[in-house]
Amino acid sequence: MIDRSPDTMTSRGPASRTDLDIATGVLVGVRGGSVAQAVEDLLATARDNRVSLFELSRTVITIAEGRDGGEPETRRVALARWGTALATEEELIGS
Repeated sequence: MIDRSPDTMTSRGPASRTDLDIATGVLVGVRGGSVAQAVEDLLATARDNRVSLFELSRTVITIAEGRDGGEPETRRVALARWGTALATEEELIGS
């Protein structure tokens, strides 16, 4: 089992397939829909904005956990696409 506490999340290394799976679950949980729809949404958003799919996935997780972090551009993309479902009001105002 992977420890997802805040102090180990950033030291875990590069974003991975596990992050994609977790981010997919986060999107299904907050928005509804199917796993296939959530994966397609992540893929299309990464492709359309020319950001790494895995970094985008990790950023979705980070935002859902209410933490700062990630590449600023990837965070901007994630907040623009899913902000109302994932972020706190303060994050939306600051984006």
